[in-house]
Amino acid sequence: MINYASLSPLKTERLLLRKMERRDLDSAALIHGDPATNIHNPTGPRSREATRLLLDDWAGAWERKHFGYWTVCSLSEPHQVLGFGGVMRKQIADFSGLNIYFRFAAHTWGKGYATEMAKAALHAAFTILAEDAVYGLVRPANIPSRRTLEKIGMQLFSEVEDVPGEAASLIYRITQEDYLKRQS
Repeated sequence: MINYASLSPLKTERLLLRKMERRDLDSAALIHGDPATNIHNPTGPRSREATRLLLDDWAGAWERKHFGYWTVCSLSEPHQVLGFGGVMRKQIADFSGLNIYFRFAAHTWGKGYATEMAKAALHAAFTILAEDAVYGLVRPANIPSRRTLEKIGMQLFSEVEDVPGEAASLIYRITQEDYLKRQS
C-alpha cells in the first residue's frame, strides 16, 4: 500500500516540497516565462496562459495519481517559491515512465537546490512509489541539468528525436536497483 500522504509536504535540509496547486500560477508564470530559465527550451519562454495550462495538467496529476511535481519553497521562508520539480509519469520516446523534472528561478542557480530536490524525488520514486526506474529528458546543450542528473546517479540511457531540426534530446535513467546500491 502506497502512503501518498507522505509525498506532500516533504522537507529536505533546506527545502519544503509541497503539492503543486493552481494558486502557484504567479510564481510558475514568472519562472516558466523567464528567458533565462528557458535558454535550452526549444519552444522558449511560456506565456502566462501556456503556463496556466501546464499548471492545470500538473496540479491535475496530484488529483488523479496522488503525486506529481512539487512547488519547491525555502524551508526557512515557506512562502518563497524557488522553483518546481519532482517526478511525474510522462510519455518519453516510445514508452511511458516516471520523469524527473526541475526548473528553478535564475536567482537560485548554483546553490544546489535542484540536486537537493532531485535526491528527494528519487527517494520518493523508489522507496514510496516503488518504481523500477526514473528517467530524465534533457537537451544536449543543457550542461547544468545534465550535471545535476549525473550527480544524483542517473546515466545516459538513450536519445529521442523530439524536436524537428534540432539535436536529439538525451534520456537519462536510474533504476531502483542502482539507486538502492548508491544508498548503502
